[in-house]
Amino acid sequence: MSKIVATLDNPHSSAGDLERIIRHDQALTAKLLAVANSAYYGFRHEITTVRRAVVGVGYGEVRNLVMGMSLLGFLHPSTFQNKEIAENLWLHSLAVSECCRILGKETGLFEQESAFTAGLLHDIGKVVLAAFFPEDVEQLKYTIEKEGLSFREGERQLEMEHDRVGGSLADHWELPPMLVEVITRHHSPSPTLNHYPMVSAVHVADFICRGLGFLDHYSTDETTLNVKALDGINIQKEDLKPIAKKMHERRQAVRALWEGMVQGIPTENVNPSV
Repeated sequence: MSKIVATLDNPHSSAGDLERIIRHDQALTAKLLAVANSAYYGFRHEITTVRRAVVGVGYGEVRNLVMGMSLLGFLHPSTFQNKEIAENLWLHSLAVSECCRILGKETGLFEQESAFTAGLLHDIGKVVLAAFFPEDVEQLKYTIEKEGLSFREGERQLEMEHDRVGGSLADHWELPPMLVEVITRHHSPSPTLNHYPMVSAVHVADFICRGLGFLDHYSTDETTLNVKALDGINIQKEDLKPIAKKMHERRQAVRALWEGMVQGIPTENVNPSV
């Protein structure tokens, strides 16, 4: 993942540079080809090489997929004590990614590819907590129920706020400032932020996806919408319905993307050559 981030941050990098990183990792190659051939993209002809995937799917798209699959490499649902929470967390994140992409297309305020990455990583703190500290997560739920706290209040009381955890990881991984801000501030968009539109888009996408049933089954608070997020992407509340409709139409595609990213294909069927 560090090689991928470094490549993406280099303004002189190309699709060929990204391809060279991917094709030397059999597992990553297998998953990339599985996703490229999934119903999410719906190509008529089978994609059998990394180069064709980069050309067919697009450089920006492939970089997002590779980053997501790199994360899934060590945060795979099979490693979670509660696999149902793992699946719901990742499905929720992928749904928010797709919805962010739609918002990017509708508003024209930011790149759709960057929006996808922001949506994918916004709740990385929850994913890591659920993966490596399952007992603490159970204690959080118990504390919330016993003391009648909101989810955010419970997180603060036990000093395990997922946005702080995610932000610390993002700093440690040296992710771009935009992603750090999205991870740490997606619950509190503000005009003072450097990346106000993107943070706002993630907040709105999170709200829409929860309303459509893409719940992470981690947090317990009722979904609320911060009106500052609407201002951040220059839309009105009534504009959310057509966006939610477009997102609803992509439900099966999001599921197909998830299955491709998690399951991959057998390595003996992979051709990593160019």
